[in-house]
Amino acid sequence: MEYCITAALGEPERLTAYNTYQVKNYDRYELAGFSEEAKRQWRDEHWEQDLQKAFEAGKRMAEKIG
Repeated sequence: MEYCITAALGEPERLTAYNTYQVKNYDRYELAGFSEEAKRQWRDEHWEQDLQKAFEAGKRMAEKIG
């Protein structure tokens, strides 16, 4: 897929988001390997930074094709 995107629009930029939520409601699943509390804390501490990084990456990519 990345090859097709590169051919059509140019090299995509990768943005990594760590420790994301896997599901909307942890109570409905057996996810002993994940701590919802830790994931919520990480999200609360890093959400704004992740949004800003995504916005900036999108802007850079749009500027390359526009």
